[in-house]
Amino acid sequence: MNLELRFGQPNSYDFDTIIDQFSGTKINSFRTSSIPLVQFWKDTNNSLNDLFNKLDLQCDKPTLCFEYPTKPKQGTGKSSMTDLMILGNDFKVAIEAKFTEYVKIKPDLIDDWKLAGDKENRIKVLNYWTSLIKPFSNGYDNDSLNQISYQFYHRTASACNTNGQAIVVYQVFYDSDTLGFLENYKSKLMDYIKILNPNNKLSFYIWEIEVNQLIMDNKNIDPFVEMKSRNVYEFAKTRLEKIKNFA
Repeated sequence: MNLELRFGQPNSYDFDTIIDQFSGTKINSFRTSSIPLVQFWKDTNNSLNDLFNKLDLQCDKPTLCFEYPTKPKQGTGKSSMTDLMILGNDFKVAIEAKFTEYVKIKPDLIDDWKLAGDKENRIKVLNYWTSLIKPFSNGYDNDSLNQISYQFYHRTASACNTNGQAIVVYQVFYDSDTLGFLENYKSKLMDYIKILNPNNKLSFYIWEIEVNQLIMDNKNIDPFVEMKSRNVYEFAKTRLEKIKNFA
């Protein structure tokens, strides 16, 4: 498969250079989701073929962009940085990685997010994300958006910034410590998707991947540098499931 690897939107890199881009970025621990994400996609061809087969996608020359920015064109706000965006001729696949985040971090709901800054400006930013999502929805009540995670919303908007098919894949890593929180996280995603009421141009998936941490936290070790020569994580069971809209 003839593919391109990118960090953001520059020229194509080899994967060691992709790893260098992540090296030195702020991580809370070796259990930050970006680490198993990068480790998983190091085996790029096999991982991509597996995903495309499961999603029934075809593309001779896909482009993979880590930390893919989508800038709001209304108001003033930060770009939505998708962990990994896969670009094809007629589709975008937004990969959002989660590991310990779904255990520790409380969702920042849109209602709370609007009140945490300049409300008038934030409504403009929100309206831009909405303008991207609306063509991919069968219709929803704007008031109901207040109960959606703001991150979920702008990540979805990033995938919808296309003339083709929009696909959002939550790549959720888990182990024995986090498995018990997985169903609750899936339930939240389903609630958000029900509110958005997606049409047939927008689909959501959860890709559950069991992991085993091989190298423990060490302040003297950069996990991204280590994964050039040895695995920081190994992967076991995987399961990709479509999150259906039951609205």
